[in-house]
Parts: sequence; C-alpha cells; structure tokens
Amino acid sequence: MKNVILCSPDFIRLNSNISDNVNSKVLATAIRETQDDELQEILGQPLLEKLQDLVEDDTIENPENKIYKDVLDKAQMFIVYKVIAEIIITLNCKVDNAGLIQTSDENMTPMSLDDTFTLKQHYDTKASHYAYLLQNFLMENLNLIPELTEFQAWKIKSTLYSAASPSIFLGGPRGRGWFRFF
Repeated sequence: MKNVILCSPDFIRLNSNISDNVNSKVLATAIRETQDDELQEILGQPLLEKLQDLVEDDTIENPENKIYKDVLDKAQMFIVYKVIAEIIITLNCKVDNAGLIQTSDENMTPMSLDDTFTLKQHYDTKASHYAYLLQNFLMENLNLIPELTEFQAWKIKSTLYSAASPSIFLGGPRGRGWFRFF
C-alpha cells in the first residue's frame, strides 16, 4: 500500500468531538488502518490507489479529477467516525512495559470497559451511515469511475442491502454473505 493518507489528523479533530490533545501518531495509525482495511473494502484497491495517487501528486483538485474529488469528499466523514471508533479503546487502555494500564488522575475518571465498547459501537454506527452514503454515491456514478470493477460494484450493491452494523451479533460481518441481493 502507498504511504498516503486521505484524511489529516487535524481534519478529524476539527470535524469531531475528540480533544485537540489526542496524539497525532495515534490518529495517523488509525487513519492508515481505516484506509487499508475499511475504506479499501468499500472502494476496492484500484480506486483507493487512484485517490492516493491524485492526493500524492496534488492533482485531486484539477477539473478533470472532479469525480475523484467528490469520492474523496464523500469518504471523509466515514474516515472520521471510523478512526474515532478505532482509537476509543486505544485511548482508554495503554499497553506499557508495566502491562495493560488504564490512565486516571484526581480530576478524571476513566470509562468502564463496557461503556467504552458502547461508545465504540456508537461511532461505528455513525461510520456505517457515512459508508452507506459513500456506497450510494459510488453506485450512482459507477459509469464515471473506471476503477470500480464489476466485482466491486457487486460487493457495494450487496452491502447496500444491509448496511447497518447492529448492536447484536447476527452471525457474521455485514455484506459478507454468498447471496446475491439484486
């Protein structure tokens, strides 16, 4: 994978309720993981690499790349909420030489692990909403984006059938079934 991030830590801080004190290293790692895992699953590797190329050579704003800029803009809030969902547990618990620790001081009380997972689920649900909007946009503009293969379009269409991430386990990750829903 390329070493190009599509959403900056500052954008995440500006467009969410996380503190300005959250370490950029933690955010950058979560952005990378979100891009390489979650966003690639939606866009497919060819389209993700195309976006990274356009960002890297600073041509994403060119008029001929408008559709790619639109895809990137639609992906931003998905990345924001998915990154927050990913860092919640990391920020609540630290792995250190002393083992697994939970940070606290006299003025702050750390959340319980149950509350931490509930909050993670909240942000995952928000990310699912923005994933749904991104996937709809991709399907509406399928003919304008040559990097979207027929297989990737099929995957997007199958996850649009059931795009929510429910709070109970229903037997597997969403959109990973073998059935065709169209």
